[in-house]
Amino acid sequence: MIIATRFRNLEDEQMKHVVDYLDSGRPVIGMRTATHAFNIPKDRKYARYSFNYGGEEYRQGFGRQVLGETWISHHGAHGRQSTGGIIPTDARSHPIVRGIADRDVWGATDVYGVRLPLPGDSQPIVLGAVLEGMKMDDGPVEGKKNDPMMPVAWTKTYRTASGKSGRVFATTMGASQDLLSEGTRRMLVNAAYWCLGMEEQIPAKSKVELVGEYKPSPFGFGGFQKGVKPADRRLAP
Repeated sequence: MIIATRFRNLEDEQMKHVVDYLDSGRPVIGMRTATHAFNIPKDRKYARYSFNYGGEEYRQGFGRQVLGETWISHHGAHGRQSTGGIIPTDARSHPIVRGIADRDVWGATDVYGVRLPLPGDSQPIVLGAVLEGMKMDDGPVEGKKNDPMMPVAWTKTYRTASGKSGRVFATTMGASQDLLSEGTRRMLVNAAYWCLGMEEQIPAKSKVELVGEYKPSPFGFGGFQKGVKPADRRLAP
């Protein structure tokens, strides 16, 4: 499952598909706002998956329990400071960063705040340098914003009630404009291989060329294109 929803209140019959999948212990990739994927009222059947759920049995819902973190904060300045990916020393041999160097991973979106250390067996794979501006080659800001750097991508496992476990790759990057970066796309493709237990098949530099035209609209409220249907994005034969 690759999920990038934000504060969704799905009908029970829709939410059941997500819950059944998670109960199977199969792998999950969560992108950007998936840390706060659901916002379901307290009186609803699947309320415990909400980002702010208060019950001890599933505190802070899907984000914290499955991905490793819920919504915390904008750590970088939203819309003014972008994200440059730095690979920590102890992750440089991890298959997800194969073919990726420091600063290859970039996103126009800002670094999200997370609580350190991340829970359970979480392993930071990419750290997010808060950059001075909105260009890939901007330098990092000075001071405490980058000391320490927040993880922007990590691996972990989650456990089901029946004791099954599933692989997770979570990243607080992954908004539409972030995918303009070749390194960010490569990180996500490599993560899909890893989540499926196919890390030995990740090539030295996975192919991540865009297929067709990709001109994402900037992130922000009300900036989406209205009336667009999947058929409108069908590739030419």
